Amino acid sequence: MRGWTHYLSGLVMSTFFPNLLADLSMGNPLPVISGLYGYLPDFLDFKFKRFLWKRDIVIDPSPQDPVTKVSPRRIMIKDLNQNERWKLYYIEGTVVSIKEHVNGRIEFTLKDETGSIDVIAVNEDYNRFVKIYSEIKPGLRIRIPGYLDYDEQGRAYWNVADAPHPQYIANLIAKAIDTAYETNRLITVKIYNIRMKADVYRRFLIHYDSRNRVIRVYMGPLVSTGGLPFEGTDTPEYRRIGEAKTKYPFRKVYPRPTVIDAFSGPEIGFEKRINGNESIVEEVFIPWHRGFSHSFTAGFLIALPLLLILKLINYVNYFELTIACMLGYWMHVIEDQLGFMGSVLLPPLTKKRIPGLMLGPRIYGLMNFAASFLMIGLAVWNINRFTPLLSPNTPKPIPLSDSLTLIILISPSIAIFTAGAVDRILYSRKLKELEKEKEAEEKLEEMEEIGGF
Repeated sequence: MRGWTHYLSGLVMSTFFPNLLADLSMGNPLPVISGLYGYLPDFLDFKFKRFLWKRDIVIDPSPQDPVTKVSPRRIMIKDLNQNERWKLYYIEGTVVSIKEHVNGRIEFTLKDETGSIDVIAVNEDYNRFVKIYSEIKPGLRIRIPGYLDYDEQGRAYWNVADAPHPQYIANLIAKAIDTAYETNRLITVKIYNIRMKADVYRRFLIHYDSRNRVIRVYMGPLVSTGGLPFEGTDTPEYRRIGEAKTKYPFRKVYPRPTVIDAFSGPEIGFEKRINGNESIVEEVFIPWHRGFSHSFTAGFLIALPLLLILKLINYVNYFELTIACMLGYWMHVIEDQLGFMGSVLLPPLTKKRIPGLMLGPRIYGLMNFAASFLMIGLAVWNINRFTPLLSPNTPKPIPLSDSLTLIILISPSIAIFTAGAVDRILYSRKLKELEKEKEAEEKLEEMEEIGGF
């Protein structure tokens, strides 16, 4: 849910208490604190816990220039080593000699202030390269984006490219899974996105093939900030896919595909869990989020200091406001359970996230709207039914019974949530169908390999 929805939900909790409504009507702002409590769980996670969390593995496929904050940045030839393999940089220097230049392939030696390296461009990368540099000759100073790679004899060379090789990402994800299994601890991976010039991003996707214990990374096209792909920017087939096999079983828990393009890249945790009679590594999406801070226990404990503070400043309705703030905090937890990720809910009785309802996986914006509309409806209902109490000579603005008014006000939200439940069922069926299709494809490939067809 959006921050505004959480704040609104917390604020509406104060409207359930006539004394707090009376304070608001007289200009006392203290009841607004319940709205802040409604937003507080995310504030604690994103403003504090996020920066204190340890990242075990950092995946930066295309380091940014420290000045321009875009990729790629320059790397000196002397700094090229195995740790930099497949990461997108650019090198700049002078052409020393041309080793080979035929249609579809060029190889030459480039020298900068620190050393020299052979540069190779083939196929689509060759075509793009010759469009930019129509004539390559010794003495020409050029800038070449690409990545470090090694041939079969172990010789280092610079591969001309406009994107990093996805093998770099696949290897580190597989390493994180194996490390989590072997060390019995949560391993957190930070994945950076690839931001190019003019707010253009290189999209890539991480696929978890649990059945074959393979991490598969697809390097995709350039996209806009809104995620729209640019035509003709797909990577060549020979460097489009990277695969890495894990030593141990794993399972992807979060149902949405891991796609990285615009905005900051995700943080993913991997933790060893007992699944029946075997141990398996499970994905923990954004491991520092939706932990203790998103629980009913935290809501109760964080409300206690407020009770003391309100008592000390002699606020008459201190108890009602404390309860409203606690309810506002709890509403945040409840609303987050409408999605899939879920929260810990009730530590120490629960030690890991309880999966959410996953309402409206394909219409999640409507779920956010329904929650906000429901809160507004409850606020209107409370104000309407308490009006005669707060102002004895004033009739209710809506001259209906309280129960009928409530039904009318919350019916649109209930209808949308019902649609979200139906969408979840259809979405789950679709996922199962795709899983069956994938399984059938793998069986067919296996039969072809052993001569079944």
